[in-house]
Amino acid sequence: MEKDKHQGQIIIANITWNDSGWRNIYVNPHAGHSYARQYPGHESLNFEFNKQGLDTEKKVFGYVQWTNAPVKKESVAIFFYTKNLSNHRGEIVGIYGNSEILESPKGTKWNGFKENVLYSNIIADKELSLLFPVPLDAKKYSGNKRLVPQVGFTYIDPILAERIILDEIEALKISSMRKDEFEKLTRIFVIVTGRKYNAEDLGYIRSDEKEQEDLAERMSKEISLDLNKRKEMIQELNALTPESTETIEFKGRVYKRNNKTIAQLKILRNFRCQICDNNILKKDGSFYIEAAHIQRKSEKGTEMPNNILILCPNHHKEFDLGDKRIVERTDERIIFELNGKLYDVNLTLD
Repeated sequence: MEKDKHQGQIIIANITWNDSGWRNIYVNPHAGHSYARQYPGHESLNFEFNKQGLDTEKKVFGYVQWTNAPVKKESVAIFFYTKNLSNHRGEIVGIYGNSEILESPKGTKWNGFKENVLYSNIIADKELSLLFPVPLDAKKYSGNKRLVPQVGFTYIDPILAERIILDEIEALKISSMRKDEFEKLTRIFVIVTGRKYNAEDLGYIRSDEKEQEDLAERMSKEISLDLNKRKEMIQELNALTPESTETIEFKGRVYKRNNKTIAQLKILRNFRCQICDNNILKKDGSFYIEAAHIQRKSEKGTEMPNNILILCPNHHKEFDLGDKRIVERTDERIIFELNGKLYDVNLTLD
């Protein structure tokens, strides 16, 4: 990447609301002027990335109604803001990455627009452009002030742009993001910040417990239908190394590798505490159990199977906070004294 590529302008531009996600022509019946109530805005197709005769394999064309032309032709990114007419909330709904502002609008024959011509005045890399699956509340970034003028755009600094991207990644993690969405957002993050996305360093980490429950539920269903899946799970865990990838893809969605490891261990331990053999039955019929690290992560403990115990909440807290002494520890077992009691726990997976 060119050193100064991520040092250019970053813009948030206002576009008219479109209840089709800017993939179809839309006429705003509540627009403040008669032209907009009669003709669709040219931004109507901003997130239709395969416009015939216009978009290419690598590029997407879009439109912003500028009040005055931006100073620079090239832009690192253009975020799109709109007033959602369904909930009357200002939202950030998408982004064009590695974008360029055209010197003069490009006209393309397209039925439905005034004089059947669609105008485009911005172009961007398709692989760096995305309609946000989860729109972001603009008030989070501007308080009670308007983030963007009613028509036009505003410049923002890279710190705010980084925050928006990370917030979208976090929102998607909560709802289980698709692999392609995650990959696109992390590529956009590199363009905006000039550095590689790292969830741990940045502190934007999805609730691990929720992700582990989601994975455990999905993988448990697989095992109940195919006993060979259990053997495959054991083989996968035995092949893990501290250098294994930070994220993994499972059934089309991206998860933290560590959370998949813990979910697999919970399944293989039958959701039972390795100290007292108890578990907690939830009202939905699933079981609740926790994971404890023998050597804490803060002390450089790894997310390897031989460093994780599956424990009930009481024994988890006791293991973390109680008077503990490790008597013997190998890859196959751990013997420890906890608050005056001696425990011998099997760490093997077979």
